[in-house]
This record gives sequence, structure tokens and C-alpha cells, in this order.
Amino acid sequence: MYTRNCILIFLAFFTCLSFSNGQKHYFKAERQFELKAFDLAIENAKKELEKDPDCIECHRLIAESFRMTNNNVDAAIWYRKMESFPNLPNDYAFNYGLLLKRMGQYDKAKKYFNDYKVVDLELGEYFASSCDFAKAELSRERDFELNLFGISSKHTDFGPAIYKDKVVFSSFRPDFHRNIDKKNTSIIQDEKCQFFIASNSFRSDLNSIQFLLNDSQESFDMGPIHYAADAPVCAVTKHDFKDGEKHIFTNDLELSLYLAKVESDGAFSELLPFPHNEVGYATGFGTLNPKGNILYFSSNRPGGQGGFDIYVSYFKNGSWTYPSNLGPKINTAGNEITPFYDGENLYFSSDHTTGLGGFDVFKSSVDAGKWAIPENMGNGVNSPEDDYYFTKHPQAESYYLTSNRLGGRGSHDIYLVHKIERRELSLDMAEAATPKAVDLTTAVINQTSAPTVKKVSEESVPLATTSIIPTTSTSAEAKAIAPKTETKTIDFNELLPPKAVELNKTNARYISVAGAKRVAVGEVILTNSNVYFIQLAAMFKSEAKMENFSSLTRYGSLYKMYQSSATKVKLGYFFDEQEAKEILRQVKSNGHNDAFITYEALNTARMELVDISNNNTSHTTTVSSSSAPSYKVRLASYEDPIWFDVAKVNDIGVIEQWSKGEWTIFVLSGFNSLDEAEMARAAALNRGFHDAEVVRDRGGILEDLD
Repeated sequence: MYTRNCILIFLAFFTCLSFSNGQKHYFKAERQFELKAFDLAIENAKKELEKDPDCIECHRLIAESFRMTNNNVDAAIWYRKMESFPNLPNDYAFNYGLLLKRMGQYDKAKKYFNDYKVVDLELGEYFASSCDFAKAELSRERDFELNLFGISSKHTDFGPAIYKDKVVFSSFRPDFHRNIDKKNTSIIQDEKCQFFIASNSFRSDLNSIQFLLNDSQESFDMGPIHYAADAPVCAVTKHDFKDGEKHIFTNDLELSLYLAKVESDGAFSELLPFPHNEVGYATGFGTLNPKGNILYFSSNRPGGQGGFDIYVSYFKNGSWTYPSNLGPKINTAGNEITPFYDGENLYFSSDHTTGLGGFDVFKSSVDAGKWAIPENMGNGVNSPEDDYYFTKHPQAESYYLTSNRLGGRGSHDIYLVHKIERRELSLDMAEAATPKAVDLTTAVINQTSAPTVKKVSEESVPLATTSIIPTTSTSAEAKAIAPKTETKTIDFNELLPPKAVELNKTNARYISVAGAKRVAVGEVILTNSNVYFIQLAAMFKSEAKMENFSSLTRYGSLYKMYQSSATKVKLGYFFDEQEAKEILRQVKSNGHNDAFITYEALNTARMELVDISNNNTSHTTTVSSSSAPSYKVRLASYEDPIWFDVAKVNDIGVIEQWSKGEWTIFVLSGFNSLDEAEMARAAALNRGFHDAEVVRDRGGILEDLD
């Protein structure tokens, strides 16, 4: 019996060992795919197929590896091989549809998106309809014309930026060599990315290209860069891109954002990390407004709409504010990347919003204090492939674009983009413009003149004398980088947003108070920073009886958190984890054994303050469920609460913050009568809140006065 058991154990061990050895190439390929070593993943997956030709996961890894390296034809071949297999992966039809759409095969892509409806009806229908949009858009007359930028190489060139009369870009091109000591030559490889600067003309050639940074400054892992048009500051992204591969993966961890001081030749120094880079998540593709005090960027940090979202941060009182998500008008369940803001319009690329293929370029601006629905830039700018890093020249009607579309010189190329000017001709003008007949026996060469680009001299671009980057330069150095003409002084603490984002303007008269929910009393929540809550209950159909939790206000305030399918009762909020753990222990000792800690972003759009902590002594009012009305003063409504100036009115009454969708409404309370509220309203009017009005609060429900 003992011998028999030993034999069985040995056979089981041998079987597991054989299975492990038999699958070792696949497991290795899977790990290499996760590490973005796609060429090695393909190699090992093919070795596994030699032993197991029906390995579906091996086929998927190979197909996806080719797709991630932009080898569309090879990817399509391997997807086709999988069609006859049973039990295909759930994402097979969707990923194959994405590939076919990028290849311009819209009818076939639509078929696979329709097949994907079995897995996800809404997503399948959305992308199937996007194929119809793409076909219609490609049949329209183009509004833009593109020219391949002369400096584009056979390798990945990307991220064009304008500095004075030059174009700065990143490239993997290996045909420029540095004079680096031999012992350090190992850092110069074909797979390394460097910054270059060239003349601003689509006819630029190799003679116009130079390194942007010297040997000690270049770290071979940077790009793109973006310069503030009117300030000596730039935003720089550090990355782990590889030549020819996609630039974005939804779960990317290797992007980080930096700010630096710009030198007179476009190089930069004093590179400092953006203080809100998120550990464990990607942050990059920064773009600054002309003054350099507003920063837009992309990140896949938690709390967004999905994938990479676009965020904004403001330089205020010497530091950058915690980033705010631009919301569902701009961001989607997909990826929104490479924003560019010119002071009026926000350009960015998305792979989810209805477009022609992979990443399409979109344009939005602020209308009445809210972001407008993004507009697809259309055929000409966009193609079935990936189009991103869209940039506008600050002094000319010229645009720049990175794309891996067919017809380029390399895997990613830079294009110069111009708006096509059309004039409607009268009949007489049309007849006059009709060309004479051409003798076809004579050779005719059709030469198209290059579009003119307005050159900007170095003197015409003023530099600020105040920087958001801490500087250690001497007065002599400051003189060396100063322009020849008079400089424009910029006070970065005067945070007036650019014209298109005048969020400091009040919009109270346009926003009804009906349906607004109170989120704070005696304090202002300006950011969506991550905090700790203690969840007490979750209600799916019934109403939460808040009196069951009122005794817990000695530990924190009570909130209702609204989600699509549930209302959650939470206690908080706490910035320190140890404090939250100690309070959880006390909450459980009070009989709430099911309570637990959550860590989440403060989302005022989903919060409602129900009862204030007994420890909050910063105000004299309370949150009451009484139906007896009280009178308050609604001051103003903002899409971004950062523009509310607390100091203007905090001596008139108690500040309350209310939320309605994307809007934040600020209210003054603490008045014993309508007359007191009217007096407070008059004071608010005198202090610049021109839309201030008295409202009525009936047990947490705001009403306009009749």
C-alpha cells in the first residue's frame, strides 16, 4: 500500500511537472507581453504552438502583440486563424473589430462589433455605429491638407512643439551621434529616444536638425515637451516608449510629468517632478496655457471615467492644486491623451469617442462655463490609424500632428497641417478661372507651391519675468535669457483663467437650485483628492434611516453617496489611515459590526452631507432635517470651485457648498430671518457677487423664492 501511494504521488508530480514544462513557453510569452516585450512574446508563443497547434491563447498573444506594435497585416492574419476555433476569448470580436477599423475595413469591422453585442450590447452598438460615421466622414470634402514634415525619419518621430521659430520634437532616429566618452556609449542605442530641434518648414532637411539638449542633459527617455507661449516654463513627459510601438496602454505605469525652466535656445534646466504624479499610475502629456499657470495632462489614476482621462491643475499661491478631472463631456470609458491648450481651444485625442479609426483628434472649448461636446477634427486631420500630439503654432494658422497613417516615411511621422481656404465663385468668376486647354503632346509638370508659414522672430516672443519653477539663476543669467524687447511681467498668483475658460465668472442665474445637494458646511471642498471613509450601510431599494447613525457624529460627519444602483451611508472623511482605523474600531464597538473602510476620491457630484460632525467647530449652523424653512443667500455657481474666493464673504455668514451634477453652488447661511438674509445678499452684491439671491432651505431642499 505504501509503495502504491508513493507511485501515485510520483505520477502526480511527474504529470504536473510535464504540464508545467509543456506550458513554459506560453507562460513566458504571457509575462513578456505584460512587460511589453512583444517581439519575445511572439517568439515564445510560436514555440508553444509547435507543441500545441490549437492553443487559442497563443494565437491571441501573437495577434495582440502584432497589434500593439502596429503590424496590422500580421495581426489580421493571426486573428483570421482564430476564427474557426471554439470558445474564443470574450474580447476577440471587439479587438479584431478595432484592428479592422484601423485598417479602414469598416464593413467587416462593423460585423465583428455586432458580434460583440453578445458580450456587451451597448459597447458593440456604439462601435458598430462608429463605422458608419467613419465611412460618411471619409466621403466628405477635406477641410485640412497635410504635408509630411521634412525632418520625419524611418523611425518614430513624435510630439512636435513650437519654440519661437523652431520645431522641437522627440525621435528614435539613430542617424545623429553624440560625442560621448566611450565608457558611456552603452546608453546610446537604437531604442533610445532624444529631443531634437529643427527649422519650422515642411521642407526642413537633415541640415536643419540639431540636438535640443547637451550630452549631460539628455536622459534618452523624454517626450513630448510643451512650452508655455508667454512664460519661460515647459512641461516634459518621461516615458518608456519603444520605436514603432503604441504609445499608450490602458494600464501603463511608466509615464511621469515634469516641469522645467526654459533657456533661450529652447533647452531646459531645473527639471522638477510635477507634485501630483501618482505612484503606481501614469501621468504625462502635459500642456500649459500661454501664461504657464494652468496645466492639462493625461492620467490613468483612479477616480476617472476609464482608461486615460484629461485632468487640470492650477498654479496658485506658489504651488499646483490637486488635479481635477475634466468630466464626462471630455473623458470617456476609453483613453483621452495628448491634450494641447492654446488659450481658447482644447485639442486632444481619443480612441473611444466616435472617430475614423484608432486615436482621433477632437476639439472643445468652454461655452457658458461648461465644456462643449468635443468636435471631431474630421477627414484630413484624422485617418483610420492613430492621430495624436496635435499642436497649434501660437502665432500662425499652422498645426502639427503625429500619425502612423499609411503613406508616411516611418512608423510614426510628423505632419504639417493647414486649413483649406475655400471661396465661392460667381458664374463670371468661375468662367474667368477656367484654365485654357493643355496640349497633351507636351510634357506638363504639376508643381504645388508650399503653404507659407508665418515666421516668428525671437524678439516677438516675450518671456515672463516670474516663473513657476523655483529659480537659482543669477541676475547675469537672467539677462542672458531675456528677450531684446520689453518683457511682460506675469504674476502667477493672479489666477485669471484664459478667455475660453472663464470659470471665475458666476453663472448663478442660469443654474436652478432644484435638485442640488449639500456637500459641506463651514468648509470648501476644492479637490477630488483621495480620502478615507467608513461605510456604514448600502441601500439598494429602501431609504436609509439616518437616525440610526446620528450617534456616530462624534467621530465624523454623515454622508449619503449616490451611485447608479445604491445609496451608501458613510462616515468621514479622514486623511490619515491610522485615524480611520481607530474610528472604525470605535464604530464597531457601538454595534455597527458590518462597517468597513473605503479609500476613494472626493466626488462632490455624488455626495450629500446629512449630519455634521460634533467636532466641527468652524461654523455655527447645523444640518437639520426639519421642514421649517430657513433663508439663505445663493452666491454663485461654478464648474470648478477653485475660483470661489472664500475671503470675500466668510464674515457675512456661514459658507455652504452644494452640488448639482457638474456644478458647485455656494450658499451663505446662519440667518434668523428673511430680513437678515436680504441684508447679507446686499453685502454680497457689493463684494462682486452680482447674481446673489435669497433662497429658501426646507430640510435640505433649496428653493427659489416665489
